[in-house]
Amino acid sequence: MTNKQQKEITMKKTKTKARENNTSVFEVLGVLFIIFAIADFATSWMGINLTPFMGSASRFSPIIFGLIGSALMNINKQSG
Repeated sequence: MTNKQQKEITMKKTKTKARENNTSVFEVLGVLFIIFAIADFATSWMGINLTPFMGSASRFSPIIFGLIGSALMNINKQSG
């Protein structure tokens, strides 16, 4: 036997985890929050405030909505 044939014989089978392609409601909401954060940031440069109900915290609203969206998108992720 050649060295290549010996390696083929001694190779072990490994188990693979099949990743399903299903999106959850949290991921969709997370994407929507991130899109709103980007839109809020862009319109703030044009002088339009999309979040006047937040008072003085509205200047940080793109960061807040972006973090919420990111947290919602990663809520169902598993390590490994």
